[in-house]
Amino acid sequence: MTETRILTGHLGKPFGLKGFVRLVAEDSSVPELKFPLQAILEFPSREPVPIKILKSSIQSGKILLQLEGINSPEEASSLTGGKLYIDRSHFPKSKNEEYYLFELKGLKAISEDGKELGWELVDILENPAHSILVFQTEDSEVLVPYVEKHVGKVILEEGKIVVISPEDWNEI
Repeated sequence: MTETRILTGHLGKPFGLKGFVRLVAEDSSVPELKFPLQAILEFPSREPVPIKILKSSIQSGKILLQLEGINSPEEASSLTGGKLYIDRSHFPKSKNEEYYLFELKGLKAISEDGKELGWELVDILENPAHSILVFQTEDSEVLVPYVEKHVGKVILEEGKIVVISPEDWNEI
């Protein structure tokens, strides 16, 4: 919740002849950021690479990035698989009841009456219908659809999220 570098996804295959790269996104808000901006690419077997993202666009449902100094598919392919980190300061502040998915990771689940459930939100799966919240318990995972029927208030400042009728999810 307090991470300053946000994993926004990893770079996929090149797109087109001008060196654009596909972003396999962890957070779909990347195209809404203000460009240009500095970012970091991390690879398992080499040093992190500072990059400058010049612009972002969406084409056929895919997020495309134009990176400074990358002008051909061959240059772009050398970055495939790199994990893209963008500093939290580049993301506008959340408003009202809207949250970035990365802000929700690490929240502790509570019941409607405020009882701690011992669940921590560890991942969010994107799904065409709605996101799925993945909670880790002491010995298992609990998957909860991120819809109003099952998830109540998010209390970021307290690091909590309300799960409605948690007993239903313990039985599954």
